[in-house]
Amino acid sequence: MKATLTVLLTALVTGACSQAPPAKRYELTGQILGIRSEALEMLVKHEDIKGFMPAMTMPYKVKDASLLEGKAAGDLITATLEVGQTQGILTAVTRTGHADLPATPAGETLSPMAVLTEGSMVPEEILFDQDGKARPLSTFRGYVLALTFMYTTCPMPDFCPLMDRNFATVQVALKKSPELAHVRLASVTIDPAHDTAPVLKAHAATLKADPAIWSFLTGDEQNLSHFAAQFGLSVMRNDKDPTDISHTLRTIVIDPSGKIVKTFSGNSWTPAELLASLKAVPAPRH
Repeated sequence: MKATLTVLLTALVTGACSQAPPAKRYELTGQILGIRSEALEMLVKHEDIKGFMPAMTMPYKVKDASLLEGKAAGDLITATLEVGQTQGILTAVTRTGHADLPATPAGETLSPMAVLTEGSMVPEEILFDQDGKARPLSTFRGYVLALTFMYTTCPMPDFCPLMDRNFATVQVALKKSPELAHVRLASVTIDPAHDTAPVLKAHAATLKADPAIWSFLTGDEQNLSHFAAQFGLSVMRNDKDPTDISHTLRTIVIDPSGKIVKTFSGNSWTPAELLASLKAVPAPRH
């Protein structure tokens, strides 16, 4: 009987230890700039979220469609943001008023420059890797490349951290697939002021990134903003607060000649979808 109780208690303790920590909840106050009902998402410009993140503009998923009912762009809201290990989601949204939208709405806005499309040649860009070595984009020629954008202090688990987790999953698959030895991964920071080479190297280590496969890249801030905008990625910075960075997401598959094969917008793509796109690109001829 004692042995049975010991086994039972051990199982209970083990199960308790393996459970994910409870999600944290924060109160958010802001204005809705746009709604995408089909994606259960609203773009919100919000004030500082005490204890979590500075004021910024970001798209947020909502728990269910009922939270979007009766809401419109311009509405002032209070909301509950629930942040778990892998996702941040609004679980309650209350309309408190309405106001005119900002003259220049932030969010999914594109640079007036032409956005590169499938078949476009990716322009050269001088970047530096996590070891501080110059890594022009042309050094990836001859490889199939998956390129994404992120920054190491991004607070939302389903934004930059999700891009990191997805690439980590893809890296595992690449190591198990000798036929994909010609594939490389690159994560480009949009916060070069903070994400120096040593910071990126430490970040890469936490993700167990193999430098032979997965590079973390930085560069000049102005050049990086221009480079990102060419893929339709919007980056907005608060001049008074360098930690306040609002941005969209893009992940791009580039063939060995340097042409865009596919662009994934947002964060809804999966590692399996990216792998399928990488496998569909013909291997380079040597």
